[in-house]
Amino acid sequence: MIIRNVTPADYESLKIIKPSLDLETVTNRLNRQNKGEVEFLVLEDNFELVSFVLLKWNGKETHPEYPDMEDLYTKEDKRGKGYGSLLIKECERKAKKKGFSKIGLAVNPQENDHANQLYQHLGYQPTGEKTYVDGIYSGVEDWCIDMEKLIK
Repeated sequence: MIIRNVTPADYESLKIIKPSLDLETVTNRLNRQNKGEVEFLVLEDNFELVSFVLLKWNGKETHPEYPDMEDLYTKEDKRGKGYGSLLIKECERKAKKKGFSKIGLAVNPQENDHANQLYQHLGYQPTGEKTYVDGIYSGVEDWCIDMEKLIK
């Protein structure tokens, strides 16, 4: 298994992992990666891209003080095999190496209970703030909570 930064040549494989991912989003992320604002990471297993995540060094609007992971996504037929956990641990390792003591993410606890349980299992705790609309996808509001973890 290899975890590496996404390249422009990965676009078609990323679309297989998450069909709703569009070229504009990937191009934006690659541009931000080139500027050092984010790391767009992919996990490759036996030459197949199976999972990706966006690690944002400047956090997010609700918590700009520490890095934040966004859009952790694993190919549907590869879920439950630990790929997401490996990407999360790699993000934690990178954040710690840069001197951060905390890292965060957001999750919709009602609509994505499996992910919520995974994050809690990995040591992430809700920050205690109110839920908020993280985005609107296919006309549906995505109500999320922020979670964070101390990394030592």
